[in-house]
Amino acid sequence: RVAASSSSSSSSSSPDDAPARRRLELTPKGDDTPEQILRVSRGTSFEGLKVARRDALEAANAEGGGGAARVAKVEMAFDALIAESRNFFLGAVESAPTDANARFRLGNFYQTLEKFDDAEKCYRAAAALDNAHVDAMNNLAMILQERGGDAVDEAEAYYLRCVEVDPKCVDAMFNWATLKLQCRRDLDGCRVLINKVVEIQPELRDHRLVKALRGEEEAVEAAGGGFADQS
Repeated sequence: RVAASSSSSSSSSSPDDAPARRRLELTPKGDDTPEQILRVSRGTSFEGLKVARRDALEAANAEGGGGAARVAKVEMAFDALIAESRNFFLGAVESAPTDANARFRLGNFYQTLEKFDDAEKCYRAAAALDNAHVDAMNNLAMILQERGGDAVDEAEAYYLRCVEVDPKCVDAMFNWATLKLQCRRDLDGCRVLINKVVEIQPELRDHRLVKALRGEEEAVEAAGGGFADQS
């Protein structure tokens, strides 16, 4: 629609049309380069690339969108655009293959880009190198929790390990509480963890999950659908 509007505009178009014209000028033509495939310009942020990838995959999976072949092309384009940053983190791992933190940072990079399978591998490697790496285990548990099914048991085991290593690990406790509520329907278990979280950080008393656990069953149900953001 922007292209049609811009192409039909005359020399008397208003100043308000300028941003649209600039966006049109920055829109890559063709379908050969990574930027063209994802319809992004050079210098697009990670968040912008993620949105563009998501939109392109949605279009590819739609009827007449190209299916698997198009999906592969979109993923190839996305990988090419993040290659420089990915190589930075990969280089750190290659330079220090036994450094759990390097593996964690690479995993966090992948998780930020919603490449959860790659992130999982990195977090598992970090936890194998350092079985007290709370951040890696917590993030791994979040990925497993989101996957659901049999993976929930492993997620819970990692949350437990986090708390064993750091009894004040609020992040793991909170995520574990969402697992108890969403996956186990264990309201009592969830409440125990949330009470511990509030004991450690009283300022979290007004968090929506804590409020939901003050006896308002409707609030619990309403909040339940939104806790996936924590996963």
